[in-house]
Amino acid sequence: MPISRRAPKLVIFDCDGVLVDSEPTFNRVLHAYLLSTGASLSLVECHGLFVGKSRHDVERYVSERGLRLPAKWPHDFYDRVLEALGKEVEPIPGAREAVTLISSAGIPLCVASNGLLAKMRVTLERSGLLPWFEGNMFSAYDVGASKPAPDVFLHAAEMNGVAPEDCVVVEDSMSGFEAASNAAMTCFAYLPKTALNPENVFGARRLTDMADLPKLLGL
Repeated sequence: MPISRRAPKLVIFDCDGVLVDSEPTFNRVLHAYLLSTGASLSLVECHGLFVGKSRHDVERYVSERGLRLPAKWPHDFYDRVLEALGKEVEPIPGAREAVTLISSAGIPLCVASNGLLAKMRVTLERSGLLPWFEGNMFSAYDVGASKPAPDVFLHAAEMNGVAPEDCVVVEDSMSGFEAASNAAMTCFAYLPKTALNPENVFGARRLTDMADLPKLLGL
């Protein structure tokens, strides 16, 4: 069933894990980088700790363990990540179909992520999704507060001239679900059947197949 009888005036997508399947690549590069600092954690632990998080969370993790990041952090790390993503990232199954249908219905789309704009551009271009979001991408780095703070979602809504209550957010991490809740926005928690169940979805409605999103929006 649709979330309401009234279609949203703006759909705000997270990027990594929602539009593009970038998290396995990103996590692999981050895990190798952390091991090079002397950290001791598995690839699975790395994913659990940092999915949906920001650079500052990585810095805090390293500092709390008495380790040091290389002097060229974070620039050399992002260079490695962008190179890998530019070669191998693919769209999330159903994402292209979903954004095509939503856009065709006249509903504006945007991206609001904890990641850098440069990373969004690389992954969305590689996956063929950039044309739908060009000029309407927002990074938490540019608003000064990462999710679970609501700032990047509220900024995206403001820049599109849409009230928070008329927005729908599509997220895949607890920090994103919480940010949408803090912004008083309706949220879909994209949790495919292979994903681990989060501890809390903060009232978000579960979505297991991205291709189902237009139907759930009443389109």
